Amino acid sequence: MKRVFYLLLILIIFTGCAVNRNISNKPNFVAENYFLFGQTAMQQHDFESAIQLYQKAVEADSNNIYLKETLLEALTLTSYFDESANAKIIEIGENYCENSINSEMIYSLMAEAYRKEQQYEIAEICFKKAIKEQTTMRNLTAFYVFQQNTNPPGNIKLLKKALKYSWDEKKLVLTIAELYSKIDSVRSLEIFTETYKKWSDEECLTPLLTAYEKLGLYDKVLETIQFHIDNKRELSAPIKIYLIGRYFALEKYDEVLKNSSICFEVGTHDILKYLFFSAINKNDFKTGTLAGLAIEKSGEFEEGFAASFYTYFAELYLATNNYEKAVESLLKADNIEVIYSYIFSDELFNSTDRKEKIYKLLMEYHNSLEDKANANYLLGIFHTEFKEKKNATTYLNKLSLEYINKNKLNLMMAIAYIQNTMDLTKAKTLLEDLDGIVLTPNELIASLLFGTEHDSIAYSMLKEEISVNPKPDPSTFATCSILGELYDTTENLFIILEKGIALYPENAELLNATGYLIAKNKFEEKYDSAELYLKKAVSLMPESEMIWDSLAWLYFRQEKYDEALEAMEIPLSKEINNSEIAYHLGIIYSCLNKKKKAKYYYNLAIELDNEKQSVQLSKKKLSEN
Repeated sequence: MKRVFYLLLILIIFTGCAVNRNISNKPNFVAENYFLFGQTAMQQHDFESAIQLYQKAVEADSNNIYLKETLLEALTLTSYFDESANAKIIEIGENYCENSINSEMIYSLMAEAYRKEQQYEIAEICFKKAIKEQTTMRNLTAFYVFQQNTNPPGNIKLLKKALKYSWDEKKLVLTIAELYSKIDSVRSLEIFTETYKKWSDEECLTPLLTAYEKLGLYDKVLETIQFHIDNKRELSAPIKIYLIGRYFALEKYDEVLKNSSICFEVGTHDILKYLFFSAINKNDFKTGTLAGLAIEKSGEFEEGFAASFYTYFAELYLATNNYEKAVESLLKADNIEVIYSYIFSDELFNSTDRKEKIYKLLMEYHNSLEDKANANYLLGIFHTEFKEKKNATTYLNKLSLEYINKNKLNLMMAIAYIQNTMDLTKAKTLLEDLDGIVLTPNELIASLLFGTEHDSIAYSMLKEEISVNPKPDPSTFATCSILGELYDTTENLFIILEKGIALYPENAELLNATGYLIAKNKFEEKYDSAELYLKKAVSLMPESEMIWDSLAWLYFRQEKYDEALEAMEIPLSKEINNSEIAYHLGIIYSCLNKKKKAKYYYNLAIELDNEKQSVQLSKKKLSEN
C-alpha cells in the first residue's frame, strides 16, 4: 500500500510542474537567458546542465521567486535517481526561508525532500506551511498522501477540502478519486462520474469503468461505454473490443449489430467473429455476409475454425436462396465431419422447407464435385434418415472401402446398411476395420439392433458371441439378461449369466441380474447363491435402489418380510420413479398387514406406468381389496 501512495505523492507534487511553464514574473535579461537555456537542457534530459543554468539565473536575479522554485523543482526531479540532491534541496530551501521567501511551491518541495530523508516531523511542518501560504487542491492532497504514507490513516478532511477548490487539473482530481476508492467506494464513484462529465475523455472514462466493475455495476460499464460511443467521443480499440465481446458473451446480439460500424473499423478477427455470429443469430444476412467476407479476407483463421466458419457462411447464403455461393462455402469447408454436423442439425427434421432446401443444396454440391464421394456419403445418410431406402442404398454403394476407412465412417455406414437393407454381412465387414472400439462387430451390431423390431436377431448374435468369444464384453451379458426373458428359457439365460459372473465377478449389474432372475423365477435351490450375489452387488453399488430392490424381492420370496422392508431402506430414502419398485413395496406392506401403505404404493406403480407387468399386478391387487 505504501508504494502506491508514494507514487501518488510524486504525481501530485509534480502536477502542474513549473519546469515547462512560462515565466509568470519576467526576470532580467541575463537571468531570462540562463532560464531559457536551462529549459532547453531539461527538455533534453540534461539535468546537470539545467540545474547549473537555473542556479546562474537565480544569481542573476536573486529576487525572482519563480526562478528559485524552478531550480528546486529541477533538483527534486534529479533526486529520484540521485538521492544526494535531497540534501541540496533542503540546504537551498532553508536558505530561501531564512531570507523570508515564502512560497507554497518551495515548502512543498522541501516537504518532499524531508520525507525522502525520513525527517517526517519537519516534512509535516513544511506541508502545513505550504497550505498556510496558499491552500490548493494539490498541496492538500499531497499532505493527505504523506499522512497515509507515513502515519496512516490520513485526515479525510484534507481530501474533502481539496475537492472544494476549482477542478482545473484532471490528473489531480482523478488521483483524489482513486484515494477515495480505498475508503469510500461510493464517493469515489461520484468523483469519477463528475470528472468524466467535466472532461468526457477516455482518461476519465477508464477509471470510471473500473469503479463500476468494483461495485458489480456491470450493466453501467456497458451503458457508459455505449454512451461514450453514441456521443462520438474518441475511444481506443481495446475498450471497443471489450464492449463488443461483453455484448456477445451476454447474447446481446442486437447491441453487437448496432455497433457493426465499430466492428468493421476495429477489424480484428475476434470482433468480426462476434459480428458474424450475432448476424446469424438475428437473421441479419446482409451484415453477416459482409462480416464473413471481412473474416475471409483477413485470412486469420484459428486452427479448426475455418471449416465451421464456412458452413455458417453457407447457411447465410442458403437463407437467401443463393445456392451457388452456399456450395462454394461448403467446398471451402472441406471437412466431412463439420459439413455432416451442419447438414444434419435438428432443424432438418423439424421443417419440410428445411428438408427441401438441404436436399437441393446437397444436389448442387454433388454436381459441383469432380470426386463425388463426400456428396454421395451425405446424400446416402440424408435418404437413410428419411427412410428413403432405395435412394440411400444407391448413393452408399458408390463409396469405396478406402474412402470409408480414411474418413472413419465405418460405424455410420454400418448403421446405414442395417437401417436400409439389414445387410448384416456388409455391416460386419465395415466394423471389422474399425479401430479403437472394444466391442466386437457382433456386439456392436447387436447393440444397434437392441430396442428395435430386430431384438430377437440381436439376442441371437449375442448368444453366438458368448459361445465363440472367450471373454465377451460385460454389456453383452447385461443385454442378454434383458432379452433372454423374451427369447429364451430361464434355464438357458441362467447359464449365460453365471458364465458372465465367472468372467466378471466384480460386475454389480451382472450380479444383480442373476440374483433377481433366481428370485423372480423362484429357483429355491439357488436362493443362497442369489443372496451372495446380491449382497456383493450392493457392496459394490450401495446407492443403487434397483439392486436393493432385488435383494428385498429375494427376501420376500423367502417370506422374510421384515428383512425385505429393511432392504428397501435405500429406495424409500429416494424419490421412487419405477413401477416395479413401487409394486414390490406395495406387496411387502400387504404381507406385513399395512394395507394403507400397500394401497399407496400400488397406486404409485400404476401412476408411474413404466413397467407393464408391475402395473397389471398392482391393478389386480387393488381389485382384490
